[in-house]
Amino acid sequence: MKTKPGSDNRGSGGGSDCEAFTLIELLAVLAMLALLVVTLLPARAASQTKSQSLQCMDNLRQVMGAMMMYTHDNHDFFPPNPDDHTLLAGYDWCQGDVSGPPPYGALGPETFNPDILANPRRCLITSYLNTNLTLFRCTADPRRGYYSGSDISKVGLVVPATRTISMSCAVGTIDASYLSNMGHSGVPNLPVTGVWLTGTRSGNSHNSPWRTYGKTADMLAPAPSSLLVITEEDPFSINDGVFATSLGLPQWVDLPSTLHNMGCVVSFSDGHAELHRWVDPTTRLTTPGGFIPLPPTSIDWNWVSQRVSARY
Repeated sequence: MKTKPGSDNRGSGGGSDCEAFTLIELLAVLAMLALLVVTLLPARAASQTKSQSLQCMDNLRQVMGAMMMYTHDNHDFFPPNPDDHTLLAGYDWCQGDVSGPPPYGALGPETFNPDILANPRRCLITSYLNTNLTLFRCTADPRRGYYSGSDISKVGLVVPATRTISMSCAVGTIDASYLSNMGHSGVPNLPVTGVWLTGTRSGNSHNSPWRTYGKTADMLAPAPSSLLVITEEDPFSINDGVFATSLGLPQWVDLPSTLHNMGCVVSFSDGHAELHRWVDPTTRLTTPGGFIPLPPTSIDWNWVSQRVSARY
């Protein structure tokens, strides 16, 4: 049987003009693919880091907005911010120990209990955020664990850590009973003492020697655009809702986060949030830590201390 001119007669035993790839050609293709992967992965990682940072900045802007709405509804007073891990409703801006889990340290009872943020008596600003619990967590926080709340339908679920943010120890209120070391009672309408500002737990009181800020009206120095209120805290450091800072002694008590490629999102009393990059590699914790002595010239510590308070 004749075939038409130009027709393919390979099926009838004719020779083929198509040759297979040689080993060298295959290796060349694989090498090119590997080069593409090596080239594109850093760009993708950088894009993801930028996206996470932008989301966290928006989150902290909303948290600061909630703080300001709280002050508007409470005679200009900031929410209470003691440093005692209290679980008494109404006496802490955000309750719960969110330490750990290993390798970040011992597991806190509220580390994987988001219910605490949904309760307006245990998280005093949540109602101003429409109970959006994601706003309290850094998008880059790697911590995951089993849900530990009271919702039976969620038992066994793996959930992200409850909270990655803390409030400056120089901002907030306490009650007179707590100031007198008699527990909590009455209205929290006194400025915090600024625990740890001098470098020791009990060395400071309101405006002596370091300023503390119970009301927005107190925020004169540093200027509101430079006064740190909320910061992301390092997973190796975080526990309660207070970000403790030593100004009198060059040391870290609590450490800021470095999860954004050696960066941390912080928000200020004028409502804006920004991403700050740290320059000292030792600012990044690799094991649980605190009370880390520093040279007085530490750039990162000086940046934080100049934004937490000022001498009265």
